[in-house]
Amino acid sequence: MLVPALLAGLAVALLLAARAPKLSVVTQVVGVVLVGYVLGYDFWHADAGPIPLTLERLALVAVVGLAAWRLWVGQAPRPVPIGLDWSIALLCGYLTISCLLNKPGDSVELPTSPLFRLVVSFWAPAALYAVLRTSVIDGPAARWLMTLLACLGVYLGVTALLETAGVWSLVFPKYIANPELGLHFGRARGPALNSVSLGVHLVVCCTAAWLLIPRASRPMQLFWFGACGLMALGVVLTFTRSTWLGLMGAVLVVTCLQLPRVWRKPAFVTASVLGVLLLVVGKDAIVELKREDSGAVSAHSVQQREAFAYVSAQMFKDTPLWGVGFGRFYDKKLPYLTDRRQSFELESIRPLHHHNTLLGLLVETGMLGLFAFLTVLAGMAWVGWRLAHDMTLSSDCNRLGLLCLGAVVNYLPSALFHDLSLIHSEQWLLFTVAGAATGCWLNADRSAIESDDALPFPSVADAPPQQAVA
Repeated sequence: MLVPALLAGLAVALLLAARAPKLSVVTQVVGVVLVGYVLGYDFWHADAGPIPLTLERLALVAVVGLAAWRLWVGQAPRPVPIGLDWSIALLCGYLTISCLLNKPGDSVELPTSPLFRLVVSFWAPAALYAVLRTSVIDGPAARWLMTLLACLGVYLGVTALLETAGVWSLVFPKYIANPELGLHFGRARGPALNSVSLGVHLVVCCTAAWLLIPRASRPMQLFWFGACGLMALGVVLTFTRSTWLGLMGAVLVVTCLQLPRVWRKPAFVTASVLGVLLLVVGKDAIVELKREDSGAVSAHSVQQREAFAYVSAQMFKDTPLWGVGFGRFYDKKLPYLTDRRQSFELESIRPLHHHNTLLGLLVETGMLGLFAFLTVLAGMAWVGWRLAHDMTLSSDCNRLGLLCLGAVVNYLPSALFHDLSLIHSEQWLLFTVAGAATGCWLNADRSAIESDDALPFPSVADAPPQQAVA
């Protein structure tokens, strides 16, 4: 089976490589992300060793190969590494060393291979980042990227409504209707069969649609307004608390930065206070949220966070610097579950992966690994901020910077409640937006700047320079 799968994969990759040069770099990379999310593993796969062949992985090979060829022949600017580039390289390198030095023995059975997780959740998104970072992303390319993501969001929003309404005949792909596949059947979960993943994607797509409104025609402004409402409703229908927080955080940051500088602090403080009050008033309803399971099960899910935190703290005390090894929390936690010094139970987390990306990295790769990952996230936010406030670039480029900031803000709440490195599509989306923002900030032509002063909801680029600099 392995040889036929590899031959079929090679044929598909060659076909994609032949067609891809006719498409823009943004279309190629975002196309890989869209195909991977909508037509992923459950749509088609072929066994080919530890990393199965899927459509998006074949497309990724073709796109990365074309990018390498453009660099080789001088069709793309030679990159001069910046801090974010070095941070991503160091993160991937450190995680690789941790993975190779702590390989599980033959007697250890893990639900997810550490090598697979390393490749698809860190090296593959880093490759997508590199392709866009080494490309010239100008205003039209930035707008096209946001349009593609917004269109994805419309599809996901409609799918979320159809799922929760039980109209399975109109849901695509059809495997979404199979309750035996994936997680969270009974609430909106999308083609990745995971409500967290769907919520994270919808927030980024909703942000992209919102940022398209200022320069759209009047009919399209109404369309994108409606699309934003549809996507926000889709996030609500995931019944996932972390994605709700991600939506509120992204809306708060992006809209506040679109306001004139004099209004930003009052708006931010007011929205933050209202958000805190909402959390305080609705705390019990949020904790005992009724989803496809009972409110008691939801409350127990919250209580399990305490068990994860306790076990992680004990593991960290034993290996604070290097951790127990990348991808090894699942089996290395087992001896700690017999601890009876605490009042709450630990046994229920035995069959579970970690439920916190940052805490999981701290336990598995130590302080060095967590610091490297946080440095990458901070670098992405820094690039987004610089791009959003760069007055030498077009307003569409500035809005791409806002999208990058919104993507990072949206990522963090779900990363604090789930291990997103187990859901590689979230990493692919985040690194794609960050790569486009970096490529735009470093490589875009600053000689021609268009103006859209008369349009509503201006970005920071539309304000006078003294107001736009933060």
